[in-house]
Amino acid sequence: GDGPFNIALSNSYIGNVWRTQMIQMAQAFVQHDDIASQISEFQVNSSGTDDAAQIASIEDMISRGAQAIVVNANTPGGQVNVLEQARADGIVVVAFDNTIDSDNVVQVNADQVEMGRQLAQFLVDETGGEGKILMINGVAGTTVDNDRREGAYSVFDQYDGIEYIEVVGEWDPGKAQTATATALGSNSDIAGVWCQGGTNGAFQAFLDAGVPPVPFAGEAENGYRKQMLEYADEINCLSIGQTPAMVCVAIRVALDLLQGNEVPSFVGMPLPSATTAELEPGVNVFPDAPDNFFTPIQVPGCGVDLTIEEIQAQEI
Repeated sequence: GDGPFNIALSNSYIGNVWRTQMIQMAQAFVQHDDIASQISEFQVNSSGTDDAAQIASIEDMISRGAQAIVVNANTPGGQVNVLEQARADGIVVVAFDNTIDSDNVVQVNADQVEMGRQLAQFLVDETGGEGKILMINGVAGTTVDNDRREGAYSVFDQYDGIEYIEVVGEWDPGKAQTATATALGSNSDIAGVWCQGGTNGAFQAFLDAGVPPVPFAGEAENGYRKQMLEYADEINCLSIGQTPAMVCVAIRVALDLLQGNEVPSFVGMPLPSATTAELEPGVNVFPDAPDNFFTPIQVPGCGVDLTIEEIQAQEI
């Protein structure tokens, strides 16, 4: 068709900064002139960690005329039936971040297994394959959490000298900080930290406990990267970013499909990374920006060129 189109964004979990920023970026993206002219209505709903609630929200969006559904699913299988029925009814479906178990929708995602593997390998290299690693996991049951842990295990399990303990941080700085503080209470000999998200909170737990920071391998929160800079003379760290801008790529994919353009069944996103030595203020770390802000905000190859100001101006 020629458009403009009714686009729906169905999000599940909303309890961390990445999800909040993702929605802000989606709202900013659809206001860009070249995108806004193609959209008649942009629906957004965050249903939480309940499959039934997300199914109900998707059904409501369809009843309100959604021609394409861009979905960050609660679980791999929980929303499959309603989304495959939507496809059968001629509605475009694009899954991103936490993808779904279906061959009938386009998936937009980074290689989560590889991200978990790279974070783990960095810590093995830094520790010499010896010591206790604190693993701070994400939201249980999601594909992202499952895949990142799979990548980490594939590395850690090769080394007899590596012992890992796991806690749940749900990709949230506050929860990661609490979980880390509790772990430090009974594990004073942690040699490295593998963190899926909320990394700045986990790092702060070390500082609050008076424990010298150890090598961290975590996400791309601005606060964490500022901590990396501050302690550059003491430890080497790695930050790998899964950009919240993948929602913008998913929206662009949906618009392409609605207009009859072919796209790959899987759209792979980059995993921009930086070690302590590779940080550049104003480029991949922003000293004057909030801590709880994910630094990879542009995807030039997909026409996503948002600014910090545009993103922060959005209300949820």
